[in-house]
Amino acid sequence: MKILIVAGGELDNELLKETVREMGETFVIGADRGALRLIQNNIKMDIAIGDFDSVEAEEKEMILSAVESEVLQSEKDDTDTEHAFRYALGKQPEEIVLLGCTGRRMDHSLSCIGMLRQALEKGVSAYIVDTYNRISICKGIVQIKKEEQYGKFISILPYGSSAKGVTMKGFKYEIENVDIDAAYSLTVSNEITEPVATISCDDYYILLETRD
Repeated sequence: MKILIVAGGELDNELLKETVREMGETFVIGADRGALRLIQNNIKMDIAIGDFDSVEAEEKEMILSAVESEVLQSEKDDTDTEHAFRYALGKQPEEIVLLGCTGRRMDHSLSCIGMLRQALEKGVSAYIVDTYNRISICKGIVQIKKEEQYGKFISILPYGSSAKGVTMKGFKYEIENVDIDAAYSLTVSNEITEPVATISCDDYYILLETRD
């Protein structure tokens, strides 16, 4: 099963429609204002989840009347997006794609990136996608085919303060068994030069594939 979560951050409508087409048969979740975005683009969703405090009263009623909904309390220990994400993980999918998770609210953007580790720990592939980036949390060995990469540039950032023993092969700038620190930009904006590039690290790290 594939699951698409649409949250309330910045999202290009064409990217939304393109993602729905490419994913094919998908379970679709609207997280808070993301549910309104799905309705506005005539995209069928399976459930709406959120406290819906980011939409007007009439918009909330439109969402609740259009689809099965789980209405959350406004005061809670997680965000609407994380609640939707954990709901998705409970369905034991093969893949989760999240849209509308980046934008002006940097606190929400960073929180969404961080929560991707929950999927990794359950063996589920999970990506945050926007117009310019595809973001995932990784550990161990990851291979990226040049013809399938999301954008021209590949960046590796520590998930915490550092990531030890990072090796990158098949890139313009190769490194072997290097400790990277969040305070420095050593592994930002690399480029794949071989048909398949390989990254390995025993610590958690953030993998960003970025279009210019």
